[in-house]
Amino acid sequence: MAKTYAEAGVDIDASDEATASLIAKIKGTNRKGNGEPIELVNGFAGLVKLDDKALAVCTDGVGTKILLAEEMDSLHTVGIDCVAMNVNDLICVGAEPISFVDYVALNEPDNEIMGKLGEGLAEGCRQANCTLSGGETAVVPELVHGFDIAGTAVGVVSKEDLIDGSKIAEGDVLIGIKSSGPHSNGYTLIRKIYNGNKEIGKKLVEPTRIYVKEIMKLLSEIEVSGIAHITGGGLDNIPRMNNKFRYIIDEPLPVQDVFEWLQKTGDIETKEMYRTFNMGMGMIISMKEENVNRALKILGEDAQIIGRIENGTGVEHSAIV
Repeated sequence: MAKTYAEAGVDIDASDEATASLIAKIKGTNRKGNGEPIELVNGFAGLVKLDDKALAVCTDGVGTKILLAEEMDSLHTVGIDCVAMNVNDLICVGAEPISFVDYVALNEPDNEIMGKLGEGLAEGCRQANCTLSGGETAVVPELVHGFDIAGTAVGVVSKEDLIDGSKIAEGDVLIGIKSSGPHSNGYTLIRKIYNGNKEIGKKLVEPTRIYVKEIMKLLSEIEVSGIAHITGGGLDNIPRMNNKFRYIIDEPLPVQDVFEWLQKTGDIETKEMYRTFNMGMGMIISMKEENVNRALKILGEDAQIIGRIENGTGVEHSAIV
């Protein structure tokens, strides 16, 4: 049985190297004026100028969670996942999602599948308060066996409200917000471990939590210095807020039962778990200490102080020795 994400077939380091090869070839594609890029190193969204605002764009898919959703007869939730993975990235730069488009590739037309996907996409857009403004359906039997789904979300933020990590400072407090489960990451490894337990299966296909409404409310009342969406790569996402600081997590959110089951059943090392999964924490927000109590009231019972920011680099987590 595979004990790491790489052994299951997904090598994060190799994926990063491949992505770097693509990026190296697309330099010099920038326009001037509206559409001119706004630099954001390792950020969660692409940013371009749009008059006095910034236009934020994200694209993402659901990955192999689709296969488990099919097995669990839960395709109606996959569209929620697709919207969530995009809009949750947008809000990390302070952008409010306004529009979403989807792309579905199938090996053959299937009314039932498309209906279930549409149900989830609509629900996801309602939760994110954004317009489902279009999409594309491609029938490509030579490329796809079954189907795949991806999407692109667009958001806007005023330039003065843009969250780029530049305001992060030593002493800032870290707040974590509970996830709904593994969300949409790590499923190539999860599927190697999953043994058909239906109760666990239900937890594994729980839709990705959409954080738009609570984060937008928070940003309307409190200044935050950084936001990180904890997706594939787990804790490695945290320094994307600003990699010139050290992030200390000494009071983490409780690890949900489904992650404990995955670790025990798959005999996975703790370090690998935290590099692959969100481990019960879907979002991290950094802010000045004086704003913490108000923030916790806005975010509710699913949020708590998890740590702090210090000088240095990297991530220190109490669960990893």
